[in-house]
Amino acid sequence: MAVSLLTYLPPARVNPIIQELHASARVDDLKMDLTISPGEVGENVFQLQLASSGAPVTIVKQALLRFTPQSANIAPSEGELLSQGNGTYTAKGTYFSMPGSWQVQAVVRRENKFDAYANFNFTLHNPGESNLAAATPRLAGSLFLLLGLIVALLAVSLPVRPRNRIAIGILPFMLMLYLGSYFLTLPVHVTTSQANPIVPSSQSIAAGKVVYLKNCARCHGVSGKGDGPDGLLLNPRPADLTKHGLPGVHTDAQLFDWITNGLPGTRMPAWKDKLSDTDRWNLVNYMRYLAQIAR
Repeated sequence: MAVSLLTYLPPARVNPIIQELHASARVDDLKMDLTISPGEVGENVFQLQLASSGAPVTIVKQALLRFTPQSANIAPSEGELLSQGNGTYTAKGTYFSMPGSWQVQAVVRRENKFDAYANFNFTLHNPGESNLAAATPRLAGSLFLLLGLIVALLAVSLPVRPRNRIAIGILPFMLMLYLGSYFLTLPVHVTTSQANPIVPSSQSIAAGKVVYLKNCARCHGVSGKGDGPDGLLLNPRPADLTKHGLPGVHTDAQLFDWITNGLPGTRMPAWKDKLSDTDRWNLVNYMRYLAQIAR
């Protein structure tokens, strides 16, 4: 039992050493060196070093980066780089909004030259995320079930009367069975630092309103207070979005996850197969807007 409990305890979280991302490419006469620091989800500094024939390229018409997630249905974003002198061009922003594979395209436009394009592929992880911590309940549940089986086999093999075998083995076996079932049915908690990649502009809010009125208002109500005509018949009642959408109550990532995967214990369904990523992020922005105007 002591060994089982110690095994169940989650391992110490070890934050990985943050290493900046770096890649190089050559397009015609132009050499591009791209550095991204700290190279994680969230805000980063992007530095593009340009050189031609060994000399820094100090004058360009435009230098920019385009960011495209490979595993999400989100439109690409782009940021313009500003010259810092000596062929160095930089930008700062939260263009990496979620973990996964990203393509970063560098675009350089010069006078009397063809535009230069270079594609760089990177994999982003959540800072300090531990996959072992998320899997610990499943491992603990499996271990408890295995120990329960061992206890039952040992009890059967004891050289005592059958009644005594049952008395000796039944209590620890039932305890192990209960603990194993408990940990195997625990929901897996996934740590996420996902940021909303869509700015809450008037266009995003208007698009979110269209999606909301079509798919959500019948339960949550036109004003988001959980008083829609279908919602009045549900048990439990739909959530009051004017409270859950208030700043500081939930993160954008939490709201996006509930829209995507549903909310256990409620009648809230998963919308990941019916709404695009962009639609769901626009819904998050519209929820924030409903909470704002209800105050």
